[in-house]
Amino acid sequence: MLRNEMLEKEGEERCVNNPPATTSLFEQFLKERAYLKNVTPRTLVWYRTAFKNYQAAAGAIDVLLPTKATMHEFVIALRDRGVRPVTCNTNIAALNAFCLWLHQEGHSDERLRLAKLRVERRVLQLLDEAQMRALIHFKPHTYRQWRTHTVVLLILDTGLRISEALNLRHADVNADNLILKVLGKGQKERLVPFSPELRKRLYKFEKLKLAKGIRSEFPFAGFEESRLEKRNSTHALHLLQEKLGLPRCGWHRLRHTFATNYLRQGGDIVRLSMVLGHTQITTTQRYLHLLTEDLSASHQKVSILNRLG
Repeated sequence: MLRNEMLEKEGEERCVNNPPATTSLFEQFLKERAYLKNVTPRTLVWYRTAFKNYQAAAGAIDVLLPTKATMHEFVIALRDRGVRPVTCNTNIAALNAFCLWLHQEGHSDERLRLAKLRVERRVLQLLDEAQMRALIHFKPHTYRQWRTHTVVLLILDTGLRISEALNLRHADVNADNLILKVLGKGQKERLVPFSPELRKRLYKFEKLKLAKGIRSEFPFAGFEESRLEKRNSTHALHLLQEKLGLPRCGWHRLRHTFATNYLRQGGDIVRLSMVLGHTQITTTQRYLHLLTEDLSASHQKVSILNRLG
């Protein structure tokens, strides 16, 4: 019994001192992504989560290198767990990046790449005009309500992602020229215009903050003067929607609403793509089908055959 315990202990020590090859290579991959590619901590978490899912699917942590078979098992295991195809695709993209690095660095002769799963295109959910009016004309009373309401107006006016809005600093807001400097996905900066009306709301909110004694580099700071966290902001949004009797939705629906309204009012899709921070314009083109629906609905009203046929 004692001998068995000693052998187990020795085995554990060997695992600690000599980590599995794939795990060591993955840690090197993360280090190079952080130091050489300057990816964000959030992206590193994404890579690590996908790799853990791969290890679980492989059935052990000491699989030497990914193979076509273990990659397929990885996807099958995710689907067996009920993971949606769109989420599977994020895992696939992360593991594909690791496999490409393995090939480029000479650790793997084969360039493994999994194809993404087919994802059913969902109709984008938008705020209707009544919901937009209710949100815009809400009269906040508490500081938290003011803060949430101002973020709502910011996203409806500019289409920012909630993470981009919460990461804004005062130095990023050019009130004279009505321009925001936004740090988006992939640590890419872009300039986003905003309206004089939003400038007025931001100014009023800043006056309230100063009156409350809140001084922070972040416009949407809390009482402790630190950056507002996304989870807390979403909870605050749901409280506001509940107060107004609106259906609950997340921040991204406001972004979708901005983008669709931009095109409906005659905005250019290329400029919209730049404002939204899309790397590829094909991502922005998904808003065009909503305009097609608008054209179809209008045609049904004016059709001669519908009226006289």
